[in-house]
This record gives sequence, C-alpha cells and structure tokens, in this order.
Amino acid sequence: MKDNIVRELDKFRVIYGLKQVYRFNSVGKRKESTAEHISSTLLLADFLMEQFDFKVDKMHVFELILYHDVVELYSGDMPLHPSIKIVGQKEKEAKDSVRLSKVLPKVVSTKYLELFREFEARKTREAKLAKAIEQLDAEIHELDYKKDWKGWTEKFLREKKEKYLADFPQLKDLFERHIKYCRENGYFDQ
Repeated sequence: MKDNIVRELDKFRVIYGLKQVYRFNSVGKRKESTAEHISSTLLLADFLMEQFDFKVDKMHVFELILYHDVVELYSGDMPLHPSIKIVGQKEKEAKDSVRLSKVLPKVVSTKYLELFREFEARKTREAKLAKAIEQLDAEIHELDYKKDWKGWTEKFLREKKEKYLADFPQLKDLFERHIKYCRENGYFDQ
C-alpha cells in the first residue's frame, strides 16, 4: 500500500509544474504562473459565490476552476491579447488533455479529464459560472498592470469576454463597471 501511494505521489508531482508555466499577465516584474491564476480564480469564485446566489453547486464550481488549466502543463498559456492570434489551440488542448491524463495518478486522471471537458463544453450552469469567473479574474488582476493593456480596446474586450457573462446579470454588471473604470482611467487605446 505505501509503495503504491509513493508512486502515485510521484505522478502527482507533475501538477506542481503549474508553478513554472507562465502566462501573459504580469505579477510585479515577472509573469503570472498558471498556479497563481488558478489560486486567484478560486478565491474570486469564493468571494463572488458568497455575494450572489447563483444557484450552483459551489464545490463543483471550485473543482472546475481547480482543474481547468492543468492542461497548460502541456499546452502552455493561450493568452488573450489584441496583438496575438492563436489558431488551433483548442484542438491542441483537447489532445494534450488526454495525453496529460495518462501521466497523472489514477484518482486524479479521470476526474481531471471529465472536469476539463465539462469546463470547455460549458453546458452546465457550474461550468458557465466557472468560465465567467475565470474571465473576470484576468481583467481584475490586470487593473494593477496598466502597461499590459497596450493595444486593448473596449470593443475587443467586449467581443472576447461579454459572451461568457450573459447567464449571470450580477457578473455582467461587474464587467460593465470594470469597462467604465478602464475607459475613464485610460486603459484602452494606449
């Protein structure tokens, strides 16, 4: 039994690599890691689900957020920026998610793959909420890094984010307030 858990823990350590997968967003003078993004998204989800009754299974939302970007271990970040055009990333992530599931511990592997697919499909209310919160997390985070907004426009932000907030009027309202703040404080069209 003990040897088995040690072998499974060795496999689990793969996930610690998320601390070294860097995203487009800044943190001080460096880039944000995927692990940091997941952590802040979880905390934001907890905060928002305490503020609003979204009529969801909170634990399931947490699990979706916890596992949604584990695929970045293989695929890397898929940054959203007006100057970056990404082609085929969703297909790459779908393949990489299967490949990654084969190296994870058994108890995590199936769960990860199911949650990743649910998050991507966004057919459940929980997956829709997890995606909406994940979209807000990056924008809230970037308020502290105005230089990262170079090239952004209000139109681009709306095209890329608004569709994920449609099912949650409370989050749509927060997004609108965020847009107004960005407009009034010179974040757009730098």
